[in-house]
Amino acid sequence: MILKDSFFTIQSRNVTDEKADFRVQFNAEHFVYQAHFPGNPITPGVCLIQIAEELFNFLKSADFKIKTLKNVKFTAPINPLEFPEVDFLLEFAEKENAWHVKVLIKENETVFAKISMVLA
Repeated sequence: MILKDSFFTIQSRNVTDEKADFRVQFNAEHFVYQAHFPGNPITPGVCLIQIAEELFNFLKSADFKIKTLKNVKFTAPINPLEFPEVDFLLEFAEKENAWHVKVLIKENETVFAKISMVLA
């Protein structure tokens, strides 16, 4: 399932050769939040990983798939009512016919997740 433009929208982006900063807004009315969890919506970790993949594909105008998740740390929950927008900071490098991507999800000083993945 594609989450872009239904579960989240891109509010802004700033891109350099090896980095991208996306400002993402969550749709607190999305049906995922109705199940996870009613009255206290929390963004599922799998959705954060999917968003990171979709952002990278949007950036590269391609359809890469996650080959490996090397490191995934969820450090704080994202309630879209408390944090309707967050930053996805991507650092990426192409090595051995694959993209190595590090993702930091944060809002100001609050870090929600750190993800390292390989896409091909």
